[in-house]
Amino acid sequence: MFFLGFLLFVGAEIAAFVVVAQQIGFLWALGILILVSALGPFVVRRVGIGVMVQTQQRLARGEVPTWGLLDGLVVLVGGVMICVPGFIGDTIGLLLMIGPLRRLLVRAAGLGLARRVQTIRIGSRWVTNASSRTIGDPPSPPTGRSAPPLGPGDDIEL
Repeated sequence: MFFLGFLLFVGAEIAAFVVVAQQIGFLWALGILILVSALGPFVVRRVGIGVMVQTQQRLARGEVPTWGLLDGLVVLVGGVMICVPGFIGDTIGLLLMIGPLRRLLVRAAGLGLARRVQTIRIGSRWVTNASSRTIGDPPSPPTGRSAPPLGPGDDIEL
């Protein structure tokens, strides 16, 4: 299935290049592809540094940087799409560099995943009703006694 999707994407990229080349000329189309693919890493670096700074700020405040990690993943996917020559991939990659569109995509993917996941296994324990909180909701305030911070390998009491 993946291979078929890849072949369809490559075919669509070739068809898009042919259409653009017919409209503006082969050399102009080739030049645009080379220019966008060459400038793409600079755009990705700038956006990626912004995402990294926000993630580090959340970590410094003691928050879990869920949005930052997912945002970084979307920037990575967009960066790969920009760096691979092709008008469709470049367009999608550049659109993924726009902050509000990334957040919309992460929220939609999170809601879709939450609808599908009702029970998940964490270690030897099961956590149910995973769809009750969407990605990005603030964590519930702690109740009762405060627990010491967890470290690697510590078990979570549910």
